Amino acid sequence: MASEEHVLDLIPAYALDILDEQEQLQVAEHLASCESCRAELAPYQEVVDDLPLGMAISEPPAGLKEKVMAGAKKDTAPEQEPLASSWWGRFTQSLRGAPAWGLASLVLILVLGASNLFLWGRLSALEQTGHGDFISVSFDGTQAATSATGLLVISPDGEYGTLVVDGLPYLDESQQYQLWLIDDGQRNDGGVFSVNEEGYGFLEVESARHLINYSQFGITIEPAGGSPGPTGEKVLGGQF
Repeated sequence: MASEEHVLDLIPAYALDILDEQEQLQVAEHLASCESCRAELAPYQEVVDDLPLGMAISEPPAGLKEKVMAGAKKDTAPEQEPLASSWWGRFTQSLRGAPAWGLASLVLILVLGASNLFLWGRLSALEQTGHGDFISVSFDGTQAATSATGLLVISPDGEYGTLVVDGLPYLDESQQYQLWLIDDGQRNDGGVFSVNEEGYGFLEVESARHLINYSQFGITIEPAGGSPGPTGEKVLGGQF
């Protein structure tokens, strides 16, 4: 079967059960006869199966049951979409249309959304085991951002990468963080990104050269939209 007939771009959403009925049927029928796409689905499914384990267990606050029961009795109260669905909607929208190498994107976006140590542990396991032949580079904070961390996961062919960061200072609208791809002292633009107030952010990285051809990576603070070359403070760095 020709590669263009595969359903790789739909597999992440299929694993999360967020496709519409027609797409769900299309992928299911294809998987029944395509060993290659079934193999592609397996690691996505593994990550999705582990998601419940990442939820922290906590005791509900006193009086929660009474408040819930009282709310249920208010027949005239307007329905409100749960807060979680707002995040989930943004999350699923970010997955739809993701490139076929999306295992890295799937895991990293989950980290960004869930913000929990379990999923960071899953990423560390990817780094240690090389699961799925993906390549990862850890980023360490500099004196300008000592608590910051980051991880760049690169597709097996080196063509795409996803960067996720944690603990970076929040910047105003006039500034953004910029990723630099470094080889023999030459720094190429890897893209700009912002972080939320908690210091989380991510960036889908594309480069004219394969990312595995770069030996080092750095992140600096630059004017919004980026700079031709580094001008601001370096906050994170990593290398193969």
